[in-house]
Amino acid sequence: MNQHLQAQWDNVIPRKIVESENGPKGGAVLLVPRFRKGPLAKWLQPRLKRPFIKVNLDDMGSFVWTHIDGEKNYACILSEMRSKFGEEFAEPDIRLQKFLTVLSHNKFADLVVPVEHEPEKTA
Repeated sequence: MNQHLQAQWDNVIPRKIVESENGPKGGAVLLVPRFRKGPLAKWLQPRLKRPFIKVNLDDMGSFVWTHIDGEKNYACILSEMRSKFGEEFAEPDIRLQKFLTVLSHNKFADLVVPVEHEPEKTA
């Protein structure tokens, strides 16, 4: 893998946008609001019988979702994933990158890169 690309991912911190619940067999289930913006979100969403679409995650997805706390970065989650699953998944780094990209694309999570502050220059 390209070292530069890997270095960019190492600092990425995922943050949850949607809520979740425990599903069958201990897996995570994401609760995605049917309407997110506009008047339907404000007026209709609270009145719906089923206001959420439920997205069931597999074992790896559930593990990653439970480790997203807004503080752990990609490198930390990848390390914990390797400890838990070992060699069960081929190329876990690429799989984690794709999973986080899908979460971000679907607006289930934000991917944040912290800004590094440069030391102040003295005159």
